Amino acid sequence: MILATGWAAPAAAQLLQDAPTVAIPPPPPITTAQSVFARQQEVTVVDRMLPAFSAQGTKIGGFDVFPALAIGPLYTSNIFANNANRHGDVAVVVRPELTVRTSAGPYQLEAFGRGDLRRYASYGSENTEEGLGGVDGSVAIGALSSLSAGASYGSLIEPRYAADSPVDAARPLSYTSLDAFAGATVEGASTRVILRGDLSSLRFRDASRVGGGTLLTRDRDRRRYQGLVRVERSLSPAVSLYGAASANKIDYSLPIAGVGTRDSKGYGIYVGSSFQATSLLRGDVRIGYIRQNFDLAGVRPLSGLGALGTLTFSPTRLWTITARGESSIEDSGVPGSGGYLHRGGSLRADNELRRYLIASIEGGYFRDTYRGIQRRDSLPYADASVTYLSRNHWNARLGYRYLARSCTCSVGVTDFDDHRVSATLTFQI
Repeated sequence: MILATGWAAPAAAQLLQDAPTVAIPPPPPITTAQSVFARQQEVTVVDRMLPAFSAQGTKIGGFDVFPALAIGPLYTSNIFANNANRHGDVAVVVRPELTVRTSAGPYQLEAFGRGDLRRYASYGSENTEEGLGGVDGSVAIGALSSLSAGASYGSLIEPRYAADSPVDAARPLSYTSLDAFAGATVEGASTRVILRGDLSSLRFRDASRVGGGTLLTRDRDRRRYQGLVRVERSLSPAVSLYGAASANKIDYSLPIAGVGTRDSKGYGIYVGSSFQATSLLRGDVRIGYIRQNFDLAGVRPLSGLGALGTLTFSPTRLWTITARGESSIEDSGVPGSGGYLHRGGSLRADNELRRYLIASIEGGYFRDTYRGIQRRDSLPYADASVTYLSRNHWNARLGYRYLARSCTCSVGVTDFDDHRVSATLTFQI
């Protein structure tokens, strides 16, 4: 990601897979100055709901406190993400959450904690507990310039449908994640420069093997270092152009027996535009060149088109349609591979059926092509949900998700399709 403004645990973490249901209002700005890059634009259906139905919080001294609790059932038709061993099950999911942040001022500090507890009716081996906590902050160093930094730590679970989840593990893999970032934004009348550095460290715990014994998973342990820079120029109140570059280094803790180290270095160079073409259409699109060089002997670099784009179309105030496309290189926990080319896109529609009722539907398709091993994954998915919003500190969501993987690869990787239905009741103050 070239322009992340906060941190995040790895996307594979189970805790981050379900749609967020806690609605917290955006933090107050650290400056009252108006940026030329903050264009006046139509607010999307989902974001427009937040002011009226988001948590109000409790003020304690100079801090705003937002506690919340989400609870509900989850049904999965393929709990092991394995079509050759298909079993359905029902779980109760409990997700407490707490956010604390400063109320106002030329600085901002926010801390949070989240949990995820799952208990299945039939397959106790899939019961999990996760926790994630972090802190981040920013401080103004000028009318439109700021410094920011943050860190998070989590004890997390890798879901069964993750690309590197071993089929012979008796339980879902558990791991710890440490993430940190620091950044700066320097902005003038029509130009801004964004700098950012990230560190991510993953540490897996060895798991029990089906049939007995221990499954070594620490060969997935790795650290990722990444630096980003973006220089942007505003051409008008509606259009800006930018150039961006990134560099990364990935270090694996252990070599693969008989194979060697999977360490790699890479970079990306992009040009892009952020624009509001009309009052109905806005977007941010960048394209460029990406390359990842691997230390593993005989493994060719991954290189080619790098792209990331988002287009948001609002034909009426009741509809928002969002299209996304991506071509990127990701690091891999799959034994024998240090990375893969990730390409695909998605289309999402949100409709305000009533002021308090939002319907959403999304579908997408991605293809992951691995380097170092013969493997290519086709990954279609679909989501649909209806959310009821209440002014009385609660909301309810009914959701459906379809996940699937079709793999052109050797043994040890399972094809699957999974239908998941959830109902979530969220209480927030």
